[in-house]
Amino acid sequence: MVSEKINKNPYSNLAIILHWLLACLLVFQLCVGVFMVDIPKGPDSSRALWFNMHKSIGIILSFIIIVRLAWRLKNPPSSLPVSVPKWQKFGSIMSHFLLYLCMIVMPISGLVGSFFSKYPIVFFGFKFPRVLDPDELLKALASDIHQCFAIIFIFLIILHIIAALKHLLFDCDGVFDRMMFK
Repeated sequence: MVSEKINKNPYSNLAIILHWLLACLLVFQLCVGVFMVDIPKGPDSSRALWFNMHKSIGIILSFIIIVRLAWRLKNPPSSLPVSVPKWQKFGSIMSHFLLYLCMIVMPISGLVGSFFSKYPIVFFGFKFPRVLDPDELLKALASDIHQCFAIIFIFLIILHIIAALKHLLFDCDGVFDRMMFK
């Protein structure tokens, strides 16, 4: 079966920049998150430094995600080539929906957990004023949601990378090329 090559890149440079910027920052953020939870607590520990960096990057990511979501809503993706089976198109739609869901839930649950934590939110050295009283139960619930979605997010990112490589290396249908710079 001859695959249908995509001739025109339907994504703008801004969409491609947002995709790769988020991809790099989100993977970095997830790696920091996985690493930092194993740092022991203590007066000489670097744990607070890593948690504050994670929160600071998370706040920046929140704004980039809002821009990306706004862009995506105004600029929906073009359809995949007709050579892509319907089940793969459905899988693409569902996996992208779930990736965006994770991009929404992760910062919200992280912020909610931080708001109810006994520790302040420190943004690159600037301490935000406390707006809510600490609540261990709400903090734990938000943290559990944050960690659960982190696992789902990591799985979805791996699946996304595998699917992209499949299009590049096996299907050679131009789908991968759409997210590369012109």
